[in-house]
Amino acid sequence: MAVDTMTMTALDMLAGLVAIPSVSGEEAAAVDWLCLAMREMGYATSIDGAGNAVGTIGSGEREILLLGHIDTVPGDIPVRIEDGILHGRGAVDAKGPLTAFVAAGARAQLPPGVRLTVIGAVGEETFGSPGASWLCEHYPAPDAVIIGEPSGWDGIVLGYKGSVGLTAAVTTGLTHSAGPEATAPELAIRFWIRLTSWLARQNNGAPAGFTTVDATLRGINTTSDGLHEMTTLEITFRLPPSSTIAWLCEQVDALALDANLCWRPNAEAYRVDKRSPLVAPFLAAIRATGGQPRLKVKTGTSDMNLVGPVWNCPIVSYGPGDASFDHTPDEQIPLADFERGVEVLVSAIERWSGLGIRESGSGKVQS
Repeated sequence: MAVDTMTMTALDMLAGLVAIPSVSGEEAAAVDWLCLAMREMGYATSIDGAGNAVGTIGSGEREILLLGHIDTVPGDIPVRIEDGILHGRGAVDAKGPLTAFVAAGARAQLPPGVRLTVIGAVGEETFGSPGASWLCEHYPAPDAVIIGEPSGWDGIVLGYKGSVGLTAAVTTGLTHSAGPEATAPELAIRFWIRLTSWLARQNNGAPAGFTTVDATLRGINTTSDGLHEMTTLEITFRLPPSSTIAWLCEQVDALALDANLCWRPNAEAYRVDKRSPLVAPFLAAIRATGGQPRLKVKTGTSDMNLVGPVWNCPIVSYGPGDASFDHTPDEQIPLADFERGVEVLVSAIERWSGLGIRESGSGKVQS
């Protein structure tokens, strides 16, 4: 009966948190609400210098940190439950995984000497991820970290691609439409063609995936003051572990010609080895819950990219839900998958806690 009551409390907490808007930069109300919910579930809570929600349960020198994020991308999606599926902005990315962390941490049996911390970080959906960046500078390295992102309740994510943003601007004197001079939009498009041709050569024709260097044109805009016209391209790059941001900037700078390039580095790619001390507990936990474990890498970016190389401890990403619904107009999470995710987390936490050893960095492969 206690488990059923806890499950209902977890589902109520999930729906309640999703119902509170928390677009990046406007997370305070959701952070306050989550701290209250964690206190009711037995956590000692606080709000750190970045505005992250922090909850701790248990005590001891060994710490397992469950790092999720509480912010969302924009988009008002009415919160509703239909056919066992919760719809709403943030349901899967990533309030579902974060709420599962809180529920699992309250339910897990921790041995003496082990404490569990859940952090709902702010700003993950923005470049620079200010919540995680603050933790990198101020939070001591824990013994193990689980990043809260949708992996599917039976999946474990071992790595993410890096990312960097680019604004490419071309400015020309205003010309008559009947003249022979190339316009700013034409020159900007020529830069984009040079870039995509270079990418095709770099990737040897391979389709976009974890090992390729990819670029997405996110926006194009042309303005004029009557004397000059300027066209800007907004581009996002995704990088595999074999490519660094510095290398990409050097290569693309050589293609610029008429374009003025402004770079916005976000995070280098990061991947852990499947022998990480956290992987085996999750594999066993997923099997014990009736699933066939799947090891994954993602073409997106998460807070793993930031904290992984700084804390240098065993780390994986896990969370219930289908990542294909991230940022979409129909963001959703099946409640049955959420419940299974909580069960897997409880089992994985207890299995890791029972290891009784510290293996900082032994499972990490840095890009």
